[in-house]
Amino acid sequence: MKPRRAGPVHLVDHGGAGVPVLLTHGMAAHSHWWDAVVPHLAGCHAVAMDFRGHGESEWAADGAYTSETWTADVAAAADALGWDRFVLVGHSMGARIALDFAERRPERLRGLVGVDFLPDFYDSGTRKHERTRTRPQPVYDSPEPMAEKYRLQPPGTLLTRDELSALGRKSLRRAESGWTWKFDWRAFTFPYGPVWPQLPRIPVPSLLVRGELSTIVTDADLEKMAAAMPAGRAKTVAGAHHHVPLDKPAELASVILAFAAELK
Repeated sequence: MKPRRAGPVHLVDHGGAGVPVLLTHGMAAHSHWWDAVVPHLAGCHAVAMDFRGHGESEWAADGAYTSETWTADVAAAADALGWDRFVLVGHSMGARIALDFAERRPERLRGLVGVDFLPDFYDSGTRKHERTRTRPQPVYDSPEPMAEKYRLQPPGTLLTRDELSALGRKSLRRAESGWTWKFDWRAFTFPYGPVWPQLPRIPVPSLLVRGELSTIVTDADLEKMAAAMPAGRAKTVAGAHHHVPLDKPAELASVILAFAAELK
């Protein structure tokens, strides 16, 4: 595991030989979401990245984060690694950014894997996180209570309380007057639009994945999204909630490997 930089973007180069695979995370997450997946990606050169405003990457001075910001991060990472064409894997928000990148720069991709992401806002229940957008960056006196109270959104997961706390400890950073999360709270203003009009414009081979127990995307919507893409297919990972890389890392890696093996 080797940390690298691509301008403002932090990368974790896990090494390996074979198909280049860039792993991207969801909103308020970071590159460590992929720690348990990477050991199972034999035959790949796996690199996980932190989007700007997340993890060890820089925060935007003006607090503005857009699709252009984060697709530029993907391009910067691939350029720094010397990858002409690669497989782009995104979870949740990272999947939406992967779709944007695939639409704008299809020539750079061998294939795309989008893992458990929201295709649209259907009702107020899916907008709970919007209340968080107006809150200021939280600051705490001590890191340990933060780690102990760390939770995922949505909350369903197979991780134990100890495993969640360990992930929480990897999600903390020092602030001027205490401790906060490795996430710029202002990124919550990132707008999500419906994905349906975009899907027919993505020409690269694409695999859309959901966790069987996910509350973010239904099986019907997964199949509908894959069918709307010129080269899309769908796969469900049994027993996983929304956070598939955390719940079923080996199973997700197997799905990624099988897909990558078919690509040129």
